[in-house]
Amino acid sequence: MKIALVTDSSSDIPSELAKKYDIEVIPMYIGYDGDLRKDGVDISPEEVYASLKANKKVHTSSPSAGDFLKVFHFLLVEKNIDFVCCITLSSRLSGAFNAANVARKTFGDGRIIVFDSKTSTICLGFIVLGAAQAASRGSSLEDIERIINSLVVKNRFFALLENFEYVFKGGRVTFFGKIINKALRFIPILTIGKNGKVHLSRFAKNKNSALEEIYKMAVKASGFNSSSKFGIFYGEDINTAKYLEKKLKENKDIKIDEIIITKITTVISAHTGPGIYGIAVSPGFLRLPKD
Repeated sequence: MKIALVTDSSSDIPSELAKKYDIEVIPMYIGYDGDLRKDGVDISPEEVYASLKANKKVHTSSPSAGDFLKVFHFLLVEKNIDFVCCITLSSRLSGAFNAANVARKTFGDGRIIVFDSKTSTICLGFIVLGAAQAASRGSSLEDIERIINSLVVKNRFFALLENFEYVFKGGRVTFFGKIINKALRFIPILTIGKNGKVHLSRFAKNKNSALEEIYKMAVKASGFNSSSKFGIFYGEDINTAKYLEKKLKENKDIKIDEIIITKITTVISAHTGPGIYGIAVSPGFLRLPKD
């Protein structure tokens, strides 16, 4: 049985891994200079940062049902894939999940399953990679579904925003409406809850203390796993990401299965600016839940 994995570009999966596991990554869109550009294809994060600094209006858009339908048709008809598992950015953050479901119903033969990851960035990427690795080993569709559903529950995400002004320019200020004065003076530390929404976890006094906080949160989350995969994501400064990697590697109390460092996708950078850093935690070895 041939099973293909599809996701959107917010998953931050490094291109070499997407290629290795034949993962189809559908670009999201950036509204820029009067037209829509494909995330990671027609526009880079650096262009987005420059536009935000120049006070240009930048907005984002999810892939259309037509974008998903085109990929589904390619996989099921042209490549003769048996089943497609499509895992999208949290439905509370984007319309990608709904668009994929419209395409699934349009195709209409039951060979497409759409999953709401309830998360973002490499945290979503780890769900897709876990499923793709299982598919490459010849796992059954039922086992791959269980892996996806389990990782949706078990994966964790912690991030900080170094500079809050880009949240204004990226159009997401409503989220911080009630705490805006504090958010301008301190560093917000964010998580994504079980419902797929971004939540404010706490504030830190400065960037160093915020990095220490997300590091501690990631270490604590890893304690629930026999071993863990860590995804470190950043906006512009890879040295900060490498600093977090070094801290994780030096901690002898955690068992590291893998560390991936990845630059955030353009569609995320449009709402955060360059000063975003975060750690995703995923089980390194996953025991499949029994039926």
